[in-house]
Amino acid sequence: MASIPSSSKSNTTRTLTQRCPCSTDHCYIEPYQVDEDDEFTDSNLTSNNNSSDQITVSPPYVGQNFETDEEALEYYNNFARCNGFLVRRERSKGNPDHPMGVYKRELVCHRAGAPLSAAKPAEPKRPRRKKPERCRCGAQMVIKKSSSGEKSKWAVVNYSNVHNHELLESNFHHCHPPYHHRYISQADRDRILALAKGGCDVGFIIRALEMEKGIKTGQLTFTERDVKNFLHASETVNPELEGVELLKNCKSMKEKNPDFRYEVSVTANNQLEHIAWSYVESIRGYKAFGDVVIFDTGHRLCTYNRPILAWFGVDNNGNIIFFSCAVLFNEKLESFRWALQAFLQIMDGKYPQTILTDFSMDLKAIIQTELPETKHAYSFDHIISKVPSWFSAPLGPQFEKFKCEFCQLNEFDQIEEFEREWERIVLQFGLILDRHIELLFLNRFFWGLAYLKNWFFGGLLGGEHTLKIREFFRRFLSSQMKLKDFIEQVGVAVDFQNQAAEETNQNQNQSNLKTCLPLEEHASTIFTPHSFAMFQKEISLSTQYAVYETATETYLVQHHLKAGTGGHIVTCIPSSKEISCTCKGFEFLGVLCRHTLRVLSLKNCFVVPDKYLLLRWRCESNLFHKSSGFKYRSQALKSLSSIVVQESAVTKDRFEYVQWQLGKLLNHVREMEAGSGNVLDDDWMDAGMSFLAEMDMGFTRQIVTRGRPRKQESTVKVANGGAAATLP
Repeated sequence: MASIPSSSKSNTTRTLTQRCPCSTDHCYIEPYQVDEDDEFTDSNLTSNNNSSDQITVSPPYVGQNFETDEEALEYYNNFARCNGFLVRRERSKGNPDHPMGVYKRELVCHRAGAPLSAAKPAEPKRPRRKKPERCRCGAQMVIKKSSSGEKSKWAVVNYSNVHNHELLESNFHHCHPPYHHRYISQADRDRILALAKGGCDVGFIIRALEMEKGIKTGQLTFTERDVKNFLHASETVNPELEGVELLKNCKSMKEKNPDFRYEVSVTANNQLEHIAWSYVESIRGYKAFGDVVIFDTGHRLCTYNRPILAWFGVDNNGNIIFFSCAVLFNEKLESFRWALQAFLQIMDGKYPQTILTDFSMDLKAIIQTELPETKHAYSFDHIISKVPSWFSAPLGPQFEKFKCEFCQLNEFDQIEEFEREWERIVLQFGLILDRHIELLFLNRFFWGLAYLKNWFFGGLLGGEHTLKIREFFRRFLSSQMKLKDFIEQVGVAVDFQNQAAEETNQNQNQSNLKTCLPLEEHASTIFTPHSFAMFQKEISLSTQYAVYETATETYLVQHHLKAGTGGHIVTCIPSSKEISCTCKGFEFLGVLCRHTLRVLSLKNCFVVPDKYLLLRWRCESNLFHKSSGFKYRSQALKSLSSIVVQESAVTKDRFEYVQWQLGKLLNHVREMEAGSGNVLDDDWMDAGMSFLAEMDMGFTRQIVTRGRPRKQESTVKVANGGAAATLP
């Protein structure tokens, strides 16, 4: 079974360039994930191409704003590609402990900085084409993060385009192919391995492939260095042996914890092909919060060139939680189909209500067949990440304005308003014949907010989850990671995620009320702080709306500043405690909208009907209760152990007795299974607290006084039968 690394770089969360959903040849989506530690990676380097279809990019200017630093880097890369130089990251300021994280970056010309010193070789070697040397070039673009409200933007604070060297020629891409072409196809991998086994060196392999393809020198989609790294990784990885070891580890984990689940697919030669797995806490989380699922397909296990699929969700505290993960052999449709089937098998056949994916026609076809009852939607954040690759070239200087207006499309919750605004934007920017605009409009039912209001998404359409998922993998994923280590590291990351959720639950405080309405007070006793914040926002805004009764049990609710125009129809049936609104806020978010809350207030309703307090948003649905959390258990044991240490250090006999008992206790605890008692029940906790009280009452504390201490006796109650032992 082949296992080919996709790249020679060490980016921890790098994703390969994707084919565009329009299925047009040579149309790719630029990657949006870049590792912060790489100084001179492929994504930081883009070469100039003076061909006839060269894109023109306006130069940056001081004060220009970007949503993210990756967007700024991509813009500067495109500008550099058009002007004959390359870009790399020079310096960054900030760290994860800083309130703003990384808040400043310097993007410089590839020849900036002092020349790198290198030792001269003892013997002269064959001259070869090398990377450009550094010559203290001053061309740079400095960006800095600024926070305004809840959002943060990156602004250009310094820009210089003065170079002290000759710019690159059009044939420089012979040494550095564009990033989105740095990929060794499966056919090329097989051919490279065959030639290498025949004793051919890297230079001969490159020339042989160029002759076989009938292309000019330097027009391959990879370089000699890529081939060297590929061959080196192929020698160090034994996929067959690692597949056997992985299966043994999975069986061992299953024996230790029967609730651990995994599914595998093997080839005709009994070799590992696909694998999917999940953990106890993740399965329990899916049972409680599996109504909305994020299906992430944007990462790869580079050592084997295998795609990584992962399923995430959102809990009642607004935290992104892990459900399951899979590593596939390839990216064929049948492989993705197997992954979805394995996921359902692991989760006992429970289908999610809604599922969010990347913008992909292949995923759309698979989900329609495998999850026919599930509402499929495209993440708007993924669509926004593709917009620069689609429209920055044809729009040029107008692209920033187009992007801003395109993002505002998802603020319209009425279909008529959405389509009217869409038509205006298309005409204004002259994109009537653009194939990507046509593709987006045909699939508007999968990403437009106005078309998705009838389904529950739990607040995930905003796109914040994308960054959290990247951070989940960024902690441990590396280009040299082995499959066995990857599964272990995912487990560690899940444990870390669960501990963070426990701490969040422990630190929750009662929310302050903003109105004097009994509805708000009642909801505050049911909802978690996260879900109550959503409810509180709606009930606070409800006071700005006027209500007009249009028919029996039917009301028109309008904003007081828009009286006579617009509004929503609310139907309220007191006998059956039914209430609904045409805005579909409850169906979409899971909490009552401002229009229904306004009507309930006028109808003298002081308690939110139980059916509109979704179980998934309640405090009782917490995966980690306060009495069973890690922090609670740790504090309870520390309190008990501190008393034991204080009392046992009084005399030597006490010390020896406690040391002997603790040794026996430690051996007993180590023999217990890790999954045999995840939650402490009330009996154990009561026993622990009573023992703690007994310790306080049973010991006579020694009081330190001046002068010569008196002799006194202390009685220690021993656990076995309450016998008393007299200690000097």
